[in-house]
Amino acid sequence: MIPTTLKNAAGRQLQRGYGNEHRPVVKTLWERDSRPAEPATLAVGDFEPDRPHVDFARYYERSFMDKEIERVWSRSWLYAAREEDIPEVGDRVPFDCGPLSFVLVRTEADAFKAFYNSCPHRGTRLCNEHQNAATIRCPYHGWEWHTSGKLKGIPSHWDFPEITPLNGGLREARIESWGGFLFINADADAPPLVEALSVMPEHFAKFGLDNRYTAARFRKLVKANWKVAQEAFMESYHVYATHPQGVPYNGDSQTQYDLWETGTGHVARQTTPSAVPSMHAPSEASAIEAAQVYAMVTGGWHYPEFPQPELDPQGDVRAQIGEWHRQAYQATYGRERHATDGVMLDSLLYFMFPHAVFWLAESLPFTYQFTPHPSDPELSFFEVRLLRPIAEGAPRPPSSPAVEVGPEERIEDKVPAFGLLGTIFDQDMTNMPLIQRGMHAAPADRAFSTLGKYQEMIIQHWNEVLDALMADPAT
Repeated sequence: MIPTTLKNAAGRQLQRGYGNEHRPVVKTLWERDSRPAEPATLAVGDFEPDRPHVDFARYYERSFMDKEIERVWSRSWLYAAREEDIPEVGDRVPFDCGPLSFVLVRTEADAFKAFYNSCPHRGTRLCNEHQNAATIRCPYHGWEWHTSGKLKGIPSHWDFPEITPLNGGLREARIESWGGFLFINADADAPPLVEALSVMPEHFAKFGLDNRYTAARFRKLVKANWKVAQEAFMESYHVYATHPQGVPYNGDSQTQYDLWETGTGHVARQTTPSAVPSMHAPSEASAIEAAQVYAMVTGGWHYPEFPQPELDPQGDVRAQIGEWHRQAYQATYGRERHATDGVMLDSLLYFMFPHAVFWLAESLPFTYQFTPHPSDPELSFFEVRLLRPIAEGAPRPPSSPAVEVGPEERIEDKVPAFGLLGTIFDQDMTNMPLIQRGMHAAPADRAFSTLGKYQEMIIQHWNEVLDALMADPAT
């Protein structure tokens, strides 16, 4: 169970972003929004961390990884799959998380179960890929169970008198759903999923997560610890150096960071404004140019048949580009969209401890999963989905399977459906092995990070929660 209380440093004098009148911070942009505010854009985090230094050893020590499996991954709500991944009764997929593995099964039209992916006979994996069958059958010796998990039969059952229909069922993990996502938890005593979700159900209420489909998806093997990979997306501070092409069009320095604690739930949000230049951009960079580039990229990717906007440089450029995006959405999907300019334009990333990310953003409707490698703490997996809306009156398209991307392969080449974002992801991935190797090279008396008070506060807090879990064997 995740700890309920951590030291809250709220009240410190923090500079919350860096902007000016012409390149405002998120709070100012949202106050100027052309549409009425909604819960997400009204909400402000209620927690501030105080963990400026993190030892590098936790990113590569095998003993730390083993402890994480026991005290974090085995006791947290984990984003495992989408309901659309197993659309028919009898469908099942594996979910692997480090050495842990579970089978997710659709048992009825609207019912799901999760089982440990290990045969109780001699440990064989029961599911290694998407499958459909009326039963779950071990490929090694043919032990068989109903999709409910109840024992169906054992060849030569006479030789296993201790296995009966009463005790021979598959061991279950907890499974709950939200927004079309399936979450599992191996801890029978953990609080319900809704507590771990914290503010997200309210903030995503109008985003229609369950009325979207996986249009593209990849899973990348990363040459770095899962925390290194995830922390790369927890701040926009790296944009200036890693993604310099985006600086004239995205307000990385104006980003807003929020943290919420709800019982045992820990959720964070990083909001980077789009269609506005960064404070790092040259003085000649303009809001009108930033909006035009936003429309060109977003239109070419999401709405290739919809005309580009004609913007009035004397008017509210963000309001104009927000309205253009709403019109493009309606023309493409056949339904009106009344979201704020912020939700239509900006990048709102919600992090759910320990490993899941959900974008509340029509421009970039993504989800991320970061999971550890089965045996190597210096490898991990990064999985991304693109969730497009289902057009009004159209049947649900099939869920796109994950494209496997090797550590030396480029996402841009393997998954062209991600467009320009494939290039952005590849730039991030280039840093991963450099960070992992560089941590080993640090001097013994300086083998720790130095984190920014505001821009890297999500990294601070995730490590605070991790500290509490790792220190308390009762959790």
